[in-house]
Amino acid sequence: MKELSILIGIALASTIKFVGGPLAGIALGLNFHATAVFSAIGMMISVILVLFFGPYLKKVFSLLKPKKPKVFSKSKRFAIRVKQKLGLWGIAILTPFIFTPIVGSFLATTFKFQKKEILLKMALSGIVAGYIQTYGIFYIKEIYQYFAAQYF
Repeated sequence: MKELSILIGIALASTIKFVGGPLAGIALGLNFHATAVFSAIGMMISVILVLFFGPYLKKVFSLLKPKKPKVFSKSKRFAIRVKQKLGLWGIAILTPFIFTPIVGSFLATTFKFQKKEILLKMALSGIVAGYIQTYGIFYIKEIYQYFAAQYF
């Protein structure tokens, strides 16, 4: 039961900001593969929620916020450039690293990509990014332990 709660915690940490999953996994002492996979699962929870409940959330937030004139900020221009040059693959690849899972999913739905295509590409990107980020954080931990043992 304790192991299940740890895995759920890692997945929940990745729903908001992807790097939270690998950080939580290393902090809780979980192994490499479980940390990477459950980080990807956490990202996919966000993607699924945004895909299926995003239009309803947009309506609720549009009722709560006053209407403002549309201004193209640097972040909006960046998102449009990514979509034009790289398409959905670009959004999916950048979602775990630059965008959050929620923002990346909203971008993909805003640009009217198909849900099945979004799910597939985000899942592949989440798994690859889960292993990359988990490896990086585990590597940083090893370097820290090496230097801590040498100098402290």
